[in-house]
Amino acid sequence: MPKYDSAKESRRFTRSLIWVLVVGGLFLAGQGVRYGLNRSQLSEIREETNKLYSSVLGPDIGGSPFGRLQFEHGKLMASKRIGLDPLGVLAALSRPAVESLRLEGLTLAGTTGRVRGTIGGGPEGFRAYMDTLTDDEYYLFSLYKSDELGDETLFILTVEPQ
Repeated sequence: MPKYDSAKESRRFTRSLIWVLVVGGLFLAGQGVRYGLNRSQLSEIREETNKLYSSVLGPDIGGSPFGRLQFEHGKLMASKRIGLDPLGVLAALSRPAVESLRLEGLTLAGTTGRVRGTIGGGPEGFRAYMDTLTDDEYYLFSLYKSDELGDETLFILTVEPQ
C-alpha cells in the first residue's frame, strides 16, 4: 500500500498554485496592455472626430454633435423642400476637388442652381475638374461662364438634377 506523504503533496500543491497564479497574472497583464492600447486608440479617434465636428459646428460642439448636424441638415432641407439638396450639391462639387478649388457661392432656386468659384492649375486644371463633374450620377453641371485670371480660373456653373 502506498504511503501518503503530506509534505510532498503540499509542495506539489504549492508549485501548481504558483504556476496557475503566474499564468493568470500573465493573462491579466496582457489584457491590461490590450485595454490600454484600445483606450489610447479610442481617445485618438474621439479627438479627431471632435476636430471634425468643430470644423463644421464651431468651437462649441455641444453634447450631441451628430444630432446637431442632423438638425442643421433638416433646417437646410426644410427651407428647400422642393429642389436640389444643398449638401448633396456641395458633396458632388467637392468629390473631384483639388486643393486649389475655392467655392465662393452656391445659390439654389427650386430645381436649378448656380455655383461660383475659382480653381488653380490654369485652363487644364479647370478642364480636368469639369470632366470629373460631368461624370456625376445625381447632378448635371454645365458651364455658364469662365474667366482666366493668370493661373486661376473664375467659373460660374449651372446645376440641375440628372
